[in-house]
Amino acid sequence: MLLELLCLWLLQLGQLRGADLPYETLRERIMKAEQMASLGGNLWLTADEEKANSILMNAKRAEIAEGIKHPEKYAPAMHFFQGKQFVRQSEVFRIIQKMPKGAFLHGHNTAMVSSKWIVANLTNTNNLYTCRDINGLLIFTYDTASSKCHSEEQNVCTERINAEDRHQYERQLERHINMHSTRPESLLPNRKKIWDRFENIFTTVDRLYKYQPTYCAYHKRLLEELCEDNIMYAELRFSLSPLYDDNNRTYSSLDVANQLERIVEEFKAKHPDFVGLKVIYAKRNRATEEKMAENIRTFKQLHSAKPNFIIGFDMIGQEDTGDMLSKYVNEFSDLPSTANYFFHAGETNWYGRTDWNMMDAILLNTKRIGHGFALPKHPQLWSTIKKRNIAIEVNPLSNQVLGFIWDLRNHPASFLIAENFPIVISADDPGVWGAKGLSYDFYYAFMAMAPAEADLRFLKQLALNSIKYSVLTSLERRKFNRVFQRKWQEFIANILNPKFK
Repeated sequence: MLLELLCLWLLQLGQLRGADLPYETLRERIMKAEQMASLGGNLWLTADEEKANSILMNAKRAEIAEGIKHPEKYAPAMHFFQGKQFVRQSEVFRIIQKMPKGAFLHGHNTAMVSSKWIVANLTNTNNLYTCRDINGLLIFTYDTASSKCHSEEQNVCTERINAEDRHQYERQLERHINMHSTRPESLLPNRKKIWDRFENIFTTVDRLYKYQPTYCAYHKRLLEELCEDNIMYAELRFSLSPLYDDNNRTYSSLDVANQLERIVEEFKAKHPDFVGLKVIYAKRNRATEEKMAENIRTFKQLHSAKPNFIIGFDMIGQEDTGDMLSKYVNEFSDLPSTANYFFHAGETNWYGRTDWNMMDAILLNTKRIGHGFALPKHPQLWSTIKKRNIAIEVNPLSNQVLGFIWDLRNHPASFLIAENFPIVISADDPGVWGAKGLSYDFYYAFMAMAPAEADLRFLKQLALNSIKYSVLTSLERRKFNRVFQRKWQEFIANILNPKFK
């Protein structure tokens, strides 16, 4: 409202001059109005929060000042692969790491766990092999008889023992499951290469994660990494593909869901502040109508069996090369009232092509929109989204690593932040590029995408948004709010503690 009034004043410049308002006063009022209108601008801070905010903002302003002097070392303006070394030295990042971040609402389960941990902990069994598929791509497998090997299988344990340098061997393995590049700029002109490399990672680990003992160990670690980054809840995309074990048993999608739910419940019993994890059933965005209808039928069966655990449906894959949502309108038309869509939409640089998926996502009553990168180009759509309070799942580092943008200061979500859109910050596939949890994405959102004077209110609002736009029962929401408030107070007290580290 303040901003609208000030814009009206600017249009009536003669009246302003007549009122004899000093130029600096008008300038300050406009800046203050913009600040209040942006995300978090209206949050009220306690006295202790104000003190903590002063510490945070002193660190932020110092980093910005240093970045102006030495832009070549200013991490928020750099590609993550080049800037990560500087982020890790940041006082702002250290504070964000300690901050309770609420919920992780956009992630793909098989890309969540740190690649270094995977190599160190999941490749040391004596029945794991590597080989090359028909395209020369490395794949992990426990079952060489049914694998797609087109080369001789190599036992990983034997190779590790025989390697001249064990650590070098493990680094070589890790390169197959991590996107890191010392020269990311060399890939930027060719997004096809970026996406080919990205999707090859999922082919490499497919049989590794479909082995039932590994699947369980992996997802236990996934929950641990969420907690280590002060995340209390997650809604992640899962394919729930069948698993296999040493006894030639096949685990159905429902079996997999049962195992996953058991892992979550056991974890919650040991970590009472962890609210939980829920499943968004996700399938590829390239399929016949008949196949997509089958996917929806499977989802409905799973949701019927576990309505508070398997909560929604999505399509995944590169949006520009996948099928449009409009292809499956008939298949998507009959969803149970207890279920939701969480569609990827607008993850594109195109204007007037793939980005129309956002329109179809709205028409199909999506609960949230994944990415929405192209949203600011469509005023009718973003106006509707804001009115209907559909949250946008913004994934800063994913958009950068996958080639949509280089300098995150130019990310289109800056517009959504300025307009106080219902957004959440998430991380998409953090394990694939070494960005454990949400801290790195929160840092880049705070230091690159938000205004320079965005402060603790902005960070707190992001966390509160993640709770608000989660799919929770009344009991879960009350617990979540209670746990968050306690952890937030502890976080503020820790910042004010002279021994805070």
